[in-house]
Amino acid sequence: MSKISRRRKIIANLRNKHRFVLINDTTFAEVFSVRLTPMNVLMLFSSLLLTFTIIVLLLLAYTPLRAILPASVTIESKKELLMLNQRIEDMSRKLEVQRSKQEVLNVILEGKEEALDSTSARPTTQR
Repeated sequence: MSKISRRRKIIANLRNKHRFVLINDTTFAEVFSVRLTPMNVLMLFSSLLLTFTIIVLLLLAYTPLRAILPASVTIESKKELLMLNQRIEDMSRKLEVQRSKQEVLNVILEGKEEALDSTSARPTTQR
C-alpha cells in the first residue's frame, strides 16, 4: 500500500459517522442520541484540552498560585533563603563543636585523660 492510499483510508475512517445513544435500562426508551465522527470527537477533546490549558495558565499568571512556580521567586525570598542557609551552616558548626566538647568531657569523666592531647584536648590516634 502506498502512502497516498493509507492517507485516504485514514481520512475516510475519520469521516465515518457513528451514533452515540443513551438508553434507559428499564424502559428501553432513548434518552439521548447524537451522531459523531472520529474527527468531531478528536476536535472536541483537543478544544477541551486547549481550554483547560488556557485556564490553568491564566490562573498561574494572575492569581497567587504563581508563587508555586520556581521561576517566580522574588529577590526578597532569595535573600531569606540565603540567610536561612547561612543560619543552618552556623548551627551545624556549633553542633559539631558541642559534640567534640561532649566527647572530650566523656573521656575525662571516664578517667582516660592520658588518651587526650594536652594542647588541643582532642583524642590522640593510637599507633
